[in-house]
Amino acid sequence: MSAASMIDSVIFGSLWSQRGIKALFDEIPRTRAWLEIIAVLAEVQAEHGLVPASAATAIAACCRTVEVDAAFLAEVGRGREESGHSTQGLIRAIQARLAAADAQWVYANATVQDVTDTWLMLALREARALLQQDLLVVDRALATLAQRHRDTVMAGRTHGQQGLPITFGFKVAVWLAEVRRHRERLGEIAPRMDTAQLCGGVGSVSSLGPRGLEVQRRFAERLGLRAPVISWTSSRDVLAEWCALLTLITGTADRIGHEVVNLQRGEIGEVREGFTAGTVGSITMPHKRNPEIGEHLGTLARLTRHLSAAVQEGLVHDHERDGRAWKTEWHAIPEATMLAGRAVELLGELVSRLEVDADRMRANLEASGGAVLSEAVMLALAPHIGRDAAHRLMYELAIACRAQGRSLIEAVRADPTIASTLDAISDPHALEPLLDLVRQTGQCAAMVDRVLAGDVFP
Repeated sequence: MSAASMIDSVIFGSLWSQRGIKALFDEIPRTRAWLEIIAVLAEVQAEHGLVPASAATAIAACCRTVEVDAAFLAEVGRGREESGHSTQGLIRAIQARLAAADAQWVYANATVQDVTDTWLMLALREARALLQQDLLVVDRALATLAQRHRDTVMAGRTHGQQGLPITFGFKVAVWLAEVRRHRERLGEIAPRMDTAQLCGGVGSVSSLGPRGLEVQRRFAERLGLRAPVISWTSSRDVLAEWCALLTLITGTADRIGHEVVNLQRGEIGEVREGFTAGTVGSITMPHKRNPEIGEHLGTLARLTRHLSAAVQEGLVHDHERDGRAWKTEWHAIPEATMLAGRAVELLGELVSRLEVDADRMRANLEASGGAVLSEAVMLALAPHIGRDAAHRLMYELAIACRAQGRSLIEAVRADPTIASTLDAISDPHALEPLLDLVRQTGQCAAMVDRVLAGDVFP
């Protein structure tokens, strides 16, 4: 079997989609789901006298028993090509298996989006549950790392340069808080999703007669969805919101992966992706151990962002329905959801097996020669010589030390202004805590504890 898409590739498919989510959007499961929706549509309309009961029974039985195989899909495809209509091929395939008296009632009183939008909400509900499961794996792994490295001192960096001491647990807790906010967002979006669409050609529900809203409610209920308050055939904000949420989730995955890529650099070497025997980093450079997952998270996130942007285009519709907009969704939403699912799954693998080199973190921090402690000394001096004077003093010392290849700690201990200030406050030992890396991590440990206790908002 050949595959034109990377997602469908036997060789490369596992790079691009979480298996459970991909199964939701594969052609056979999707067609079966559409057939079930058509069966429920017939049964509910029969309950309200819109379709003969005998026809509804025959339609439902056919939809639920027809074998959806390659031959059936080919038949549906030919019907679509011949008719030029999105679902006419499926309608004709069902009709061909029914008596003429029953066949005329297939898909009666409904339009394309009634079935496709309803199916999409069913599929995304299941995808949301799978994403939540995988985010929980990420959550637990990050919580373990944050607790384990609550007090593991390392360099906090800004603009790619060492800034101040932090702890690795603090860095991880920042990631954890972000992941927990995404888990909350997935729950918060549910009431705006899980909504059926049975509104007819322009959304007026005219084809379902005077009891149309009751038919609509019963149809949604049978499928485990809510009835829409009003048609959303041209109102696509919820689907745009879904894709925006996927962008946020994959953005976090990318950010964590990117940090691992940077910290795994040989020159830094503070963390490493877990290694599996037999894994090959390069076919030309045998020594390479590449951060494959961290890099691939960036690929998945970029593609998700671009697909999400395409869905945002659907926010602008012509009149009551616009095929340009919602047909874009047919391609973009399943693919973005599959990509995001794989990103979360890979993120779980990454953080669950992350190797942390605490000794290298400490060594890299100490290699600054105490430069990262300049703030602590400045703040201690400020009440006695003024904030600006303290900043100027430490700035000049740091510049001179860098030029001379000298330790800032040595320079601080030897500086007469600092010595006289310590004498003035009668505390010759005041300097030592300021030059202790472990004691200069601020409130990192306390904030780790706060996140682990469940306080996840900035």
